[in-house]
Amino acid sequence: MLGWIICIGSFLGGLAAQMDLPRHLGETISTGLFVASFFSCPALWKLYPLSDFLNGKQRAAACIALMLALPLVLVGPA
Repeated sequence: MLGWIICIGSFLGGLAAQMDLPRHLGETISTGLFVASFFSCPALWKLYPLSDFLNGKQRAAACIALMLALPLVLVGPA
């Protein structure tokens, strides 16, 4: 559930950053948010190559690490 919340929230944040921020700043931040959305999408982790990469507990830990590190990554361009 946490993965879906982060996935949808970061995707919508990326769309909002593209529309509302200035071009040079919004492009960098929205790209970071789209990448975070891609990496946190639970549907992608059920596919064959990625499903063997991490088990459930490791995916949950990676999702929490992504949630905690995302503000630090986005502060750099801002």
